[in-house]
Amino acid sequence: MSPLLFKKSILIGLALLTVSGAPALGSDTQTDYAAFIASLENLPAKNFTNILIAELNEYLRRFPDAANRDDMHFKMASIFSDNKQPVESFFAHLQFIYFYPNSKHLAVAQDRLRTLIIQDNKFKTVKDKVETVLNPKILEDTQEGRRYTFLRDAHEYNIEAITRLLIDASDDFLHEFPTSPKSEEVLFWKADLLAQDQQHERALAEYLKVTHLHKQSSLATASKLKMAELFTEKLKLHQNAILTLEEFLLEFPDDPQAPYAQMRMAKILEQEKKTYLEAINAYTAVAKRYPSSLEAVPALFESARLYEDKFKEYDQAIRVYSEIVRDFPKDLKAPYALAEAARIYEKRLNDYFNAASVYYKVYGLYPESQIAATALYAAAEIHEKRLKDFQQAIEYYRLVVDKYPNDALSSKASARLEKLSKELNKN
Repeated sequence: MSPLLFKKSILIGLALLTVSGAPALGSDTQTDYAAFIASLENLPAKNFTNILIAELNEYLRRFPDAANRDDMHFKMASIFSDNKQPVESFFAHLQFIYFYPNSKHLAVAQDRLRTLIIQDNKFKTVKDKVETVLNPKILEDTQEGRRYTFLRDAHEYNIEAITRLLIDASDDFLHEFPTSPKSEEVLFWKADLLAQDQQHERALAEYLKVTHLHKQSSLATASKLKMAELFTEKLKLHQNAILTLEEFLLEFPDDPQAPYAQMRMAKILEQEKKTYLEAINAYTAVAKRYPSSLEAVPALFESARLYEDKFKEYDQAIRVYSEIVRDFPKDLKAPYALAEAARIYEKRLNDYFNAASVYYKVYGLYPESQIAATALYAAAEIHEKRLKDFQQAIEYYRLVVDKYPNDALSSKASARLEKLSKELNKN
């Protein structure tokens, strides 16, 4: 069979669609069409398979209430199965299970689908939930409801091989049920599928459509963020991404994703636009506008890093790290902020007194922190080697041994303590 003709036959209606408002056709016409399909089946399969598939789809489109719809669908699924076309067979049989849960062919369809899932690696994402796939929960008994449920579940199965078939099926749903309250979700799924299929421009256009046609939906906010990601990651249109994020923050300032949007914009300004001062301001705005967010403290860390690495403004970096401890004292990263400030005092400014003082502060404020022993040891080492304050060094080394006996630094601290004590005793 010609691949081009076969693809065309699939696009005609693999999703087994009905056209809203299509004129009703009489039972005689339906009977005649069924007889026509039966005649096609008697022709050489090698020459007429693609035509038969197309006409089966046409029958299903024309006669949405036909009592033998499941028979016609099953014929098509069987053709794919007999022709060893695993992707098309999987898709057609999966549809069958959702669309005709009471069909006499259901058990055979389930067996075929089970075999495909188990044997073909294309369907590995659902191998651990075979029975769930074979026995979906279908709560609505309307054609629209079943089609929606199929699209929802098939999208969640994340099977790359059926992506394009799902895009077409989503398109068909949107054309046939344009006023459906479920259309916004289907449109959003279609955009996701297009992005997965590397059709970035089409995906972006569909996300944009969601923001215009479903302005009050939560999917409108999600679509804005998806658009920004596509702009910057795939299309390299970084300014468009920034403008999209700015629009998001202006339109949805209280959205739960607003901190992420602000953080994302800061990263684009830093990593793509290389406008570091703007990036610092954007990072700082995360903590200022959304102090309760998970992004607040990480954003301040990024701001301090830029002050240090890009502008060599070490005092400003220390100031930001100090603000973290002041404003977010209970955050898990607070002791690390102190340690970073101490490092700058030591390595960048050669201010060993303040360095030792801030390292000790890590231990003093956060004795249970994972870096408390390391910071305390660093303070002791600075007092010993830089400040030549051996008594203070001995005191800090002893604290490491006493407070953190199971830490890897305990034995090193014990050795330094013993050596310093002997040297002081000599004098």
